[in-house]
Amino acid sequence: KMFIGGLNWDTTDAEGLRKYFSEFGKVDACTIMRDPDGRSRGFAFLTFDEPESVNAVLARDHVLDGKSIDPKRAIPREEHLRNTRYFVGGLSPVTSADSMREFFSAFGKVVDATVMVDRESGRSKGFGFVTFEDATNSEQFVGKLGLILDDKQ
Repeated sequence: KMFIGGLNWDTTDAEGLRKYFSEFGKVDACTIMRDPDGRSRGFAFLTFDEPESVNAVLARDHVLDGKSIDPKRAIPREEHLRNTRYFVGGLSPVTSADSMREFFSAFGKVVDATVMVDRESGRSKGFGFVTFEDATNSEQFVGKLGLILDDKQ
């Protein structure tokens, strides 16, 4: 199963998404997540028949409907319950997912890093999330003052 993030807000056709990803293997299910009013939330979940298809998708960059999209291996709900995902506030406007990943890799294996952006302007909202493979080193950074990322505390 894959999480497909960064969808264009105009990408509302699950069949179009299914068709795009079918070049990597047979798509079993494809669901674009929506607000209660029916508007796209900008992400989708996709399931392939064969697990190897996920690796093929992850091996390259993707652009759909004129926007670079961010497919990732979906993290099962049970794994989300083990607290390995952390809120990171006070980010510099120049902080990227890559610089967050690099910074936090000093504390353990980072499986995901995301900077939240405004859907209208595309600018950073000044916060994000970092997800580790496990929570063994969290005491080194959770609640600690003085951590500096991209010249900002």
